[in-house]
Amino acid sequence: MRQRGFTLVEVLVAIVVFAIIGLASAAVVNTMMRTNEQSSEARTALLQLQQAMLLIEQDLRQTVSRRTPSGEHYVRAGWFNPGQLLPRSELQPFRYFVNDDQQLIREHYSYPDMSKSSDPVQRVLLEGITDITITPIVKGQEQEEESEGPMAIPDGVEVTVESDYWGTIVRVFLLNGGDFSDPAPSP
Repeated sequence: MRQRGFTLVEVLVAIVVFAIIGLASAAVVNTMMRTNEQSSEARTALLQLQQAMLLIEQDLRQTVSRRTPSGEHYVRAGWFNPGQLLPRSELQPFRYFVNDDQQLIREHYSYPDMSKSSDPVQRVLLEGITDITITPIVKGQEQEEESEGPMAIPDGVEVTVESDYWGTIVRVFLLNGGDFSDPAPSP
């Protein structure tokens, strides 16, 4: 009587085939997990960049014509203080700079006429930033900074951010209804 079954060679071939399929599946799953991690990191970095640019835009769009004692800060209006309940103004001096750790910092004071005795509040917005430049523009031309009198509000501001991750980012924000269109010729 002859018994039916698999030979040792057939069993070994089946094991090798299943092992190859298992290794290929593990490689695909590993690649998918790494891609998901990289996508998550990119999404987080993009979200941080978007939040930083939104904050810069809000600050610059609410800039008022007021100088600070140091001359290094812009002043923005609209700092929420309902019913003047907080012991401060609705004006907030602020500036952006890059520190030695390549972090984009937003610095602000609680009072527009800051004194040497008050410490600024600093917030890290982005990492890996090498430089930030904020250039006022009027009808596409750079505006010369005046040292006396009220600070003139330009038509727009060009913000250039140099980043290790994103490269060079240039944003132009219109301020106070600024208009960069050419004037219509008179009839």
